[in-house]
Amino acid sequence: MIPLNKPKIDSLRIRVPLSEVEINPEHSQFFRKLTTINDDFEVIDEHVKTNYFNTEAIISCSYAVRSFFGGESLLHIGFSSKLLKEDYFQGINKLNIQKCFDFINEEGLIKISKEVFLNAEFVDVDFCIDYYLDTDVGTVSSVVSVCNDLTKPNKQINVIPYRKKENTGIQWGHRDKVGRSYTKKQFLKYYAKAIELTYNSTDFYKEHLLKPLNEPLIDIQGKVLCEKNKYFDLEKLIRIETTLKNTEHFKTYGYNPKTLKELLNIALDVKFLKVFTRPMSTYMTGYREIKHADEMTINQRTKYLLCLYTAKHKQMSIEDVVPLLAYQLHPKNIRARRELKLQYYSIINMEEVGVKTHKHNTEHWNNFISEIQQKNIIP
Repeated sequence: MIPLNKPKIDSLRIRVPLSEVEINPEHSQFFRKLTTINDDFEVIDEHVKTNYFNTEAIISCSYAVRSFFGGESLLHIGFSSKLLKEDYFQGINKLNIQKCFDFINEEGLIKISKEVFLNAEFVDVDFCIDYYLDTDVGTVSSVVSVCNDLTKPNKQINVIPYRKKENTGIQWGHRDKVGRSYTKKQFLKYYAKAIELTYNSTDFYKEHLLKPLNEPLIDIQGKVLCEKNKYFDLEKLIRIETTLKNTEHFKTYGYNPKTLKELLNIALDVKFLKVFTRPMSTYMTGYREIKHADEMTINQRTKYLLCLYTAKHKQMSIEDVVPLLAYQLHPKNIRARRELKLQYYSIINMEEVGVKTHKHNTEHWNNFISEIQQKNIIP
């Protein structure tokens, strides 16, 4: 089962004092002194391995011991909803956190008590929502195109669209480059979830999701309700993902959790959707209705394209380049500049924010735009 239209926790990192956990002294690598020698059996390097991730396992947590400014050593443990295996799409919550706790203890690096675990501090919490695109022309690739067109031309906005067979999506910003700019640089990503699992998490998908997602859904009387989970569709299952870095980031939304237990008690309801809609509005402008392109004369279309391409080249908004162009064309004539600016603004208002061609001026396309607006996929 894939819960749709509902926020959930996909991954996070917790940190606890190293003194409050028990390190496994028999582990082959973690927190062991590793020595490197050359061909002459001379020691050329010797250090304690303070981080670990099992790259050979289908599922693993990440572990790292760090201390800041000479303070107490902290153990960072990173984990995701993959620890839930066949319940992956449920996301991490207070009803299944026990599975995560058990996995960490069973992986064999450390032993941690339930109390220490639930009272741990947290950082880098990834929240996500899965949507199924219902309309006929609705695909993840179409959403990527619309969102790319709606992205504000701004030097401070780093947008990366990608449309490969094994990777379809778009992202704004970088998880590790937010700093304290919580309201302006919050990481946001849209991608085809079924494609990502099928092509990039193949072993996990085959081992834990392939059977439950593709077996028939049967009711209590044995009647087949559905041959397979129709929502697991390569083209139509889209995931929106964003990262809240720390407690200060949460405070910008009016939440103040300090421990893992408090984080799990946050109501991920309609009110919580602002965690997604705020960065959307930061990076994208709203989708406006247009007058068809055939209402523009050739002269108007030429002027519009001049504004558009200048804005893209200078990474400015299309409205902001109007005074610049007017001054370049009429540097000494104030009246001519004023008249030209009025012309440009009038022409810009005839066009849409997202580029739309004649083939899109159909009922199907309008239904698609309406759907992604109603689902808060675009502003």
